[in-house]
Amino acid sequence: MDFDNENLEFLQSPTWLRYTHESYRSIENIRHRLAQTGVTADRINHQIDQIKKVRRVGGIPLTISSIKKQFWFFPADCILRKVHEIELAGQGLHDIISRNAAFTLDFYLDSTVEEAISSAIYEGANSTRAQAQQLITSGTPPKTRDEWMLVNNFRAMQWIKENKGKSFNTDLICDIHGIVTRNTLIGEDAAFAGKFRDDRVFVHSSRNEIKHEGIDYKKIESAVNEVIELVTNNSRYVPPLIQGILLHYFVAYIHPFFDGNGRTARALFYFTAMKNSLPFVELMSVSAYLKNYGRQYEKSFEYVVDNDLDITYFIDFNLDALLKAVTQVRAKVDFLVKIPNIKARYDLTDFQIALLQKTALHKFRQIDVESYAAEINRSREIARQELKHLFSLGFMNERREGKKYVYTISLEVLMKSVAAYG
Repeated sequence: MDFDNENLEFLQSPTWLRYTHESYRSIENIRHRLAQTGVTADRINHQIDQIKKVRRVGGIPLTISSIKKQFWFFPADCILRKVHEIELAGQGLHDIISRNAAFTLDFYLDSTVEEAISSAIYEGANSTRAQAQQLITSGTPPKTRDEWMLVNNFRAMQWIKENKGKSFNTDLICDIHGIVTRNTLIGEDAAFAGKFRDDRVFVHSSRNEIKHEGIDYKKIESAVNEVIELVTNNSRYVPPLIQGILLHYFVAYIHPFFDGNGRTARALFYFTAMKNSLPFVELMSVSAYLKNYGRQYEKSFEYVVDNDLDITYFIDFNLDALLKAVTQVRAKVDFLVKIPNIKARYDLTDFQIALLQKTALHKFRQIDVESYAAEINRSREIARQELKHLFSLGFMNERREGKKYVYTISLEVLMKSVAAYG
């Protein structure tokens, strides 16, 4: 494409700036919007043609030679702006949480548990959040396939934090797959935990329609190696957040495993973030967002295929997911840091404030007198009085289990008090 005066002028046109840089619209959406403004069909076709050409020429190529596919993405202003907003907000949240020692570890644990649960439920695990959280935090050995999915996802997140210094290679991806699929693969697939498939595989939509076929299994290793090089060692600058999103996409596209591709892809996103010193990503559950917006998630894959293998659509959707997650985490953090403000109003101790913060994070968490006494290193009687005091204020629920009383957070009451006096 020759950049003549017309094309140079187009780069400053409202159409180009509005539909590519202000927001990255699909070609179909742009056509519809232009038609609503009364632009003639010929003019629409001409502008659409210009948009497609300029995007393609200015895009960052991601060519996978082994499967003869030329993927690419366009570093639009809106994409780079979202990356900046996520990193800025995420680092701010990480700093706030790190300064609040009373709930720092619990906050990260809660986030890891939430991602493990959401990822498993997204893949079909049958469990309530209360049951899943109890299973993961109690250390009870899993018994069913669904329980293994939950525990495996949690262990994968822990493994990622412990092994973030490892190099990107096919062994790493297979290691992660082996962790997330342990004791969950059925029939002949059970022999392929941590191993690439040796046959065809199909991807089905939420309506059980065949949407995609994984690449030829004989080309998996070559394609995965190419992807790793393209994403992590590109001659162009690719922000770490986008690197993680690209790995997520390509694992889904290549579909190197019979099962567990989605769980592996999302775990790889977290690994990429942790490896690139973006610990705030651990605070967010991407799977929770994808579960809530599953059809849009599917469509983001479809847009790539329908638009000349432009992965920008998938990147944009995932960045929106992270922005949403940042907002949700911010609201949670703001609530937690306000809880100490009610201390004087209700004559609470520092131990009681810390307990309210921790149980506000883990609303299904139970605590009894003995465990609370051990936690605060005080006598059983002091622990009993403090729990009874919180119960009398309505901040904790009390119920009898066998010979002891157990306490759980009364979140709505606490939230109302913090809103009124915090």
